[in-house]
Amino acid sequence: MFNQIINFKSCCEESKKIDYLYSIFENDFICNQTYLAEKIYINPLSKDKKHGKEKIFWHVITKENPQNKQREFDENRAARIKWIKRIILNHNHNEIKLFYHYENKQKVVRLYLWAYQKYFIVIIQKLGKSSSHLVTSFYIDNNYNKKIYEKRYQNYISGKDKNLHECEWF
Repeated sequence: MFNQIINFKSCCEESKKIDYLYSIFENDFICNQTYLAEKIYINPLSKDKKHGKEKIFWHVITKENPQNKQREFDENRAARIKWIKRIILNHNHNEIKLFYHYENKQKVVRLYLWAYQKYFIVIIQKLGKSSSHLVTSFYIDNNYNKKIYEKRYQNYISGKDKNLHECEWF
């Protein structure tokens, strides 16, 4: 499931990388519908575009630069774009820690699918009874973040967070 990491070392200029990555995203989420647990549609929010491509596409291949607050190509995220759909379809695999987390800033509960041994996470937000959208996905690139997601996972498993009471979608 996690053997397809795209190697950009011998690749081309950024525009060709983006076109290639978009072809994967387009195939996985636009040309072919993706469902979580075979019943919750993952909406790619195709009406919400930037530079002719879905905003969520840009979010899964770029990372905010803390100095200038601009999103920049992130090789670690982009190289794992093929993992996103696989993680969603295999959410109950033993290599995926599934948990819900209440986002205080947005006041919503989001689903986290964490490939914890590979340091990659997919975050989904429910839109309605049978649809959702991909919020983001990213490679967890430092130990501090790993601890944060482990703490969130344990918080969900323990059942102590009242915001997560009966929050499960499926």
